[in-house]
Amino acid sequence: MYRNLHTAVVIPAYNEEKLISTTLDKLPDFIDTIIVVNDGSTDASASVLQKLTKTYKKLIVLTNDKNRGIGYTLISGYKYALKNTKADAIGIVAGDAQFDTSYLKPMLDDFIDYNLDYIKASRFFHREAFKKMPRYRQFGNIFISLLTKFSTGYYSITDITNGCGFLRRSILEKVNFDFIKHRYDYETSMLTALSIANARIKDHAVPAHYGEETSSIKLIPTALRNLRAVWQGFWLRIYYKYVLYSFHPIALLLFAGLLLSAIGFTIGAYLLVAKIWLATTPSSGTVMLAVLPIILGFQLLLTALIMDVNNENK
Repeated sequence: MYRNLHTAVVIPAYNEEKLISTTLDKLPDFIDTIIVVNDGSTDASASVLQKLTKTYKKLIVLTNDKNRGIGYTLISGYKYALKNTKADAIGIVAGDAQFDTSYLKPMLDDFIDYNLDYIKASRFFHREAFKKMPRYRQFGNIFISLLTKFSTGYYSITDITNGCGFLRRSILEKVNFDFIKHRYDYETSMLTALSIANARIKDHAVPAHYGEETSSIKLIPTALRNLRAVWQGFWLRIYYKYVLYSFHPIALLLFAGLLLSAIGFTIGAYLLVAKIWLATTPSSGTVMLAVLPIILGFQLLLTALIMDVNNENK
């Protein structure tokens, strides 16, 4: 227990026979329950974890029947924690010892002091540690983080692909787990689900450590999954947050802006084709039929974006 909060951590583990013991060793004593979910590992992780249960009395080991992905694994841990523990704060710690667990205490302090629903780690605030991140990860994280801001409505959140931190029990009980993806698009879809539940989220600066771990991330499939999650998550959030739950002006401005822009570009494309293939020169008035909807549509979309940024639940 920490400052009157019961705490639990969920640790996803896939082929972590070498590092899972190190991860557990570094956990602070105030963690009440440790839930490790073995995601169908093909190495000796299962036997290593079985031995560790004799050393760590707080340790509970769950096992997926096959490799199901980080999202499925974490959801399994969340559901177990909600059903079988009294945890008020449920943490996420990577099983590969990359996360510096000495930051769990200050993260919990901010979590309590700011009355947050989710406090997450961000490696972007440590410049030197960020430089040590492989280049392709830097580019991928920045690109996905930028797109995810628009998708989830959390414009002040950085380092989207880092999900380590603490979630409040009450917000997890509101989250629709059906919205959350099961693979490496988990973080993006989780933020979408939290946005729909109106969760208050804050970053906490935590450096990353790269050592013996071996990444199982496949760059191209992971990038495509995240792009799909960003696209689907945006429309899911708009529908639930600004249409279904309450018809917000943001939805009206967005749809009107998209419609006017589409009309303007369609007319513009027709005029361009007519000029090229039919050698006809449109009049100034005809050109304005294309230009005005585009300008007005852009203004409406920009207004919707500004309102969405101001509507972030900080």
